[in-house]
Amino acid sequence: MAYVIAGDCCSDASCVAVCPMNSIHPSGGLDGLFIDPRTCIDCGACADVCPVGAAKPADQATPVEVELNRSHFASTPAVDALDLDTWEPPSFTVWTGGPRRVAVVGAGPAGMYATRELLLRSTAEVTVYDRLPVIGGLARFGVAPDHPMTKQIISTFSRIVDHPRVTWRPGAEVDASQLEGRYDAVVHAVGSCTSRRLGIPGEDLAGSCPASDVVAWYNNRPGFTDLPVALRGPRAVIIGNGNVALDLARLLVSDADRLAGLDIPPAVRAALATSGITEVVILARKGPEAAAYSASALRDLHTLEGVEVVFDLSPELDGPPLPGRRIVLHFNTMPTAWDPATGLSTSRGVVAAGNLFTAIGFVGRPVPGLPFDEALGIVPNEAGAVLGRPGHFVTGWIKRGARGGIGANKACAEETVRSLLTGAANLGLAGARM
Repeated sequence: MAYVIAGDCCSDASCVAVCPMNSIHPSGGLDGLFIDPRTCIDCGACADVCPVGAAKPADQATPVEVELNRSHFASTPAVDALDLDTWEPPSFTVWTGGPRRVAVVGAGPAGMYATRELLLRSTAEVTVYDRLPVIGGLARFGVAPDHPMTKQIISTFSRIVDHPRVTWRPGAEVDASQLEGRYDAVVHAVGSCTSRRLGIPGEDLAGSCPASDVVAWYNNRPGFTDLPVALRGPRAVIIGNGNVALDLARLLVSDADRLAGLDIPPAVRAALATSGITEVVILARKGPEAAAYSASALRDLHTLEGVEVVFDLSPELDGPPLPGRRIVLHFNTMPTAWDPATGLSTSRGVVAAGNLFTAIGFVGRPVPGLPFDEALGIVPNEAGAVLGRPGHFVTGWIKRGARGGIGANKACAEETVRSLLTGAANLGLAGARM
């Protein structure tokens, strides 16, 4: 289901900056913007930043609004967001002072957008490193399998690494010191891959694990081929109020028919279908006003056939699971301890459950050779330039913290590459290797 610009568009172009597919374009002589349905991947990034609520799923717009978006592009070819050899460079000076070599460490969305920006805005040759054997990062291994449209962006990333000025180095662990002397600049796009912990007693006991481990398992990420914990119904509890929590909840309550239509390994499908989990309680430590999930993720819950979605604002927790399948969103509750035999103890009582999954975000870890802010979990930087380490740059979650979806990395990478290119002379990179 593509997104459309509906209602009164304010034309501030916030959505243009975050769209990962370059699908949003001016109307041409008219006020407002339109979304090309042929390239939209239904990620919802535009709706998340739209200040007036004009960007929305097509099924929430009127037929006339949907047709306006479609017809605007009917007589034009789909825009090639990666026509790197023919695009007119952006307004700032292109780095053309001779061959330059840049390393990008990390082939997730942040690294791919940084590489794309370097190709568009400079004559640099780029070497992309990643510890995994394939590109995509969280776009490949973090997006839920029932969001296949979003995963289409991986094909876009594939075209980036296929560019003649890009060298792809999969399965490579590198650090800052190894790259110095070999490149004019290094862009670190290593993400924030460490799950935050609750810090409660029993958190590491049977039946409990970070939600990210389960997500990696059902997405068949290398190193996560085994189910991290035994799934034990009829109830599971997820701590967190972001998209990861909602994604996992959908998968856990999906029936065999729905699972059969998903692109997941057969062993994953079998384990989910036989888990016996019929109820998932999504427990948030704050109120609904602090919910971090997107409107599109919440909408997805309501599209699950045969699954009741309950917003539980009562001061007491649920009793035994009711018949049928359901997802319960419960707020203002602090977890205090996990016991595999009895369940989750909280500030409002005990929730009997067979599994506890924590989805309370990620934190970065130190990058060898670079400064690190332990409190924020980022490499200290100014507009992407690493403080105290000329020639080193960061983008993505290791730059700004673990927030923002795929589309947010586009503007983030543009800022970092702008810092790299416009500051090259001042950093002494133009005339000498690091």
